[in-house]
This record gives sequence, structure tokens and C-alpha cells, in this order.
Amino acid sequence: MRVGVLHVLDAVVIVLCVVGAGAAVQFAGALNMAPALVALVLVGLNFTLSYRPGRARRSAARIGGGVLLGAAPVATTALLPPRFPVSLPFLAAFAALAALGLLVERYGLDLLIHEAHVRGIGLRRAMVVGRRAQVDDVVNAITEQADDQEIVGFVSPHRVQEDGALGTLEQIEPLLDRHDPDDLVLAGALSRPLMRLVADACFKRGVRLLVLPSPDRPPKGWAEPIRLGRLAGYHVHPMRLAMPGLALKRLCDVVLGVVAVVISAPLMLLIAVAVKIDSRGPVFFRQSRVGLGGREFKMWKFRSMSLAAEEQQDQMARLSAYNDGRLFKVPQDPRITRVGRVLRRFSLDELPQLFNVIHGEMSLVGPRPPVPGEVRRYETRHYVRLTVVPGMTGPWQVNGRNLVTDFEEVVRLERGYIESWSFRRDLAIMLRTVGVVISGKGAY
Repeated sequence: MRVGVLHVLDAVVIVLCVVGAGAAVQFAGALNMAPALVALVLVGLNFTLSYRPGRARRSAARIGGGVLLGAAPVATTALLPPRFPVSLPFLAAFAALAALGLLVERYGLDLLIHEAHVRGIGLRRAMVVGRRAQVDDVVNAITEQADDQEIVGFVSPHRVQEDGALGTLEQIEPLLDRHDPDDLVLAGALSRPLMRLVADACFKRGVRLLVLPSPDRPPKGWAEPIRLGRLAGYHVHPMRLAMPGLALKRLCDVVLGVVAVVISAPLMLLIAVAVKIDSRGPVFFRQSRVGLGGREFKMWKFRSMSLAAEEQQDQMARLSAYNDGRLFKVPQDPRITRVGRVLRRFSLDELPQLFNVIHGEMSLVGPRPPVPGEVRRYETRHYVRLTVVPGMTGPWQVNGRNLVTDFEEVVRLERGYIESWSFRRDLAIMLRTVGVVISGKGAY
């Protein structure tokens, strides 16, 4: 709800800044640009994650970045044919006003909400059910980011009332009537009779019933509400990228992928000719890889090995740099052609994967897609690699690539990327990839 209201207020501020910038530079077409700028800047603000809770909403860097990302496509229409009647001075004035206006709006709104909460306005009163040892951790976890919650106390789940408790679950109805909470938080499992007692008491009074899974060790994932017959429950999934970040990541893949294909087309043509002249066989190499959700797809590369390379892989297994069969790479591999050695040195053999990115089978950044034979050897904890779209580059590649020979370390790097994904991190990995490719570190 709060994020939705913030989008509306941001849209109002953007429109005001469009009007102000148009008046400042006397650009008559300013109002015509308002719908496009509102939509693009809101997308840009989502792209820079400026709607995340806490300080992210007041980050000048995130807000300024979002405004620039929104204004950039409009600016290109004034510079590239066919040129549209867009005033660059107007866009510059708009960007400055919007960044300042949005920052002032965010700080003002947060100050207003904070003052309201200090005066007890807009707070949700919550009561926690759990053992005293659990309650402190739960309360800290709730109030750390949810400043609109007021914890009125806790209720002992057992017949014996613990020190500091408001009462026991057997007294739940009078406790709810006395303290009138908005939410009742269950921090632990209850027996079936007690669960029915609590649910009935909450439903009759309109109290929201919230059940926390394993508060001592909460799972790292996301929970989907489900029903099992007559029972309410949740399905805990592995970590995944959520909307709108997922849509913005996909948009970035398509736009940058198309731009990269256009820019690198002459180079790819030269590589294709070189591969054809250097050795017998096709220009491209297609290999089955495992992507999102375990689905197989064909990954494209420029052929860098002899025709019989795949048939010889079992014979080469003992020479692999990895002691783990779930990864395979041979230093100074004799199957690599002369042109292939140059292509691998600078990762040019992977340029055709841009078409996999545009098609949606891969992303510019993500875990590296494994071959089916490697996946068949996975243990349960390794399947986290398959919970997001695989990438051309990723945390493994920029942290040593083939110099990282421990498969568990590879999985750890990729899990960390998945659990803390952000557009800024993707951008950082892409920039680091340029340095890694130029240096050739870990490439063979």
C-alpha cells in the first residue's frame, strides 16, 4: 500500500517538474512529454531499487540514477534519427528539478510518517505468541524494518505463564479484548486444539493472524500461500528475483543484448570467417545446457575445438582442473584450435550467447548454466543455481573464473548473488567482466 502511494506521489512530483522545467526554458511541448517522462522515470526508480524499505527510498544516488535512466531514452530521440522535437535544455532542467523534487518529497513524506508514528497515529498493534526466548528475536526482526508496528506484549504458548507475559493462550479471548491488537503473530508451532482456539478468537474479532515459520532458523526463500484440502499453509520456494526487479532485469537484457549484437556484428563476422578458415567443421557450436527450473536449452558459441572434441571428453576427464565431476575444464586442452585459443583467451567464443539472452534462455548476468551430466550429480543444496535465469557472466567469472576450482565455493558465490540481487550489483559485475576479459585471468 505504502509503495503504491509513493508511486502516485512521485508521479505528481514528476509532472510538476515537467511543468517547471518547461516554463524555465520556455519549451512549449513540455506537457506533451509528461506521460512519457512519468512512465520512464518511475521505471528508472524501480530499476535503481529506490522503492525498497528504509534508506533506499531517500538515497540521492538511487533517485538521481532513476531520473537519468528515465530521461536518457527521451534524450536519444533528440540525438538519433529520426529526430523528435525534444529540447535538451528542457531535459537537463527537468532532470535536475526531478531529482531534487523527488528527494525533498521522500524526506518530507518520511518525516510526516515518523511524526505520525511518534504520536501513535497509523501504528499497527501486534501481540506475539511464543516462548520468551523466541519473542525477543521475533520482536527485533519485526521492528528492525517495520517502524509502523507496536508490539503490545507476548503470550505464553503453555499453561504456565512466563515472567513478563500478558497471559497464556488459554486466556486468549480476554487478552484480545483487553489489548485490542491488529495482528497476532504466532512464533512457533501449536497443537491442533490450540491453533483452532487462536484462529477462532482472531477471526471473530477481525485480528490478522500471522504465522512465522521456524523463527529460530527462518528459511532463506519466499513463501507462497496455499491450501492443502481444508488447511491453510505456505509453500517455501528457493530465493528468486521478484517483480518489478525481474521485469527490469529482462528489459535490460533485451535492450543491452540488441545493442551488443549490433555493435559486435562486424567482429562476429570476422570471427566466423576465421573459424571456417582455421579448421574443418561448422562455425557455431551448440550444446545442451540446463537453465531456469531445470529446463534444457541449446547454448550457442563460436566453435573453438576440433570436431571430435565431445567424443574425447571422457578420455580427458583425468586432466580436468577440477577434482569434482560437476565441473570440467582442461588447461592447455589439445582439442582447442589455433583460432579457438585466441577466442577463449578473450571470451570471444561466447558472443553468440547474446542471441540466447535476447531469446530469454539466458541473462547478461547470472549463474553459469551447467550441462545436464553435471546436474545429475547435484545434491539438494546445489539446485539453487537453477532458480534464476543463467548468465553470460556472473559472480564466478569475476571472482577468478577457472581459478576457483572448488564447486562448493562456486555455489556459495552464486547463492550470494541470488539472495542479494540488485541492478547495481549486475552493473558492477558487467563492469568487472570487462577487466577480467581484457586480463584473460582464469581463461583457458
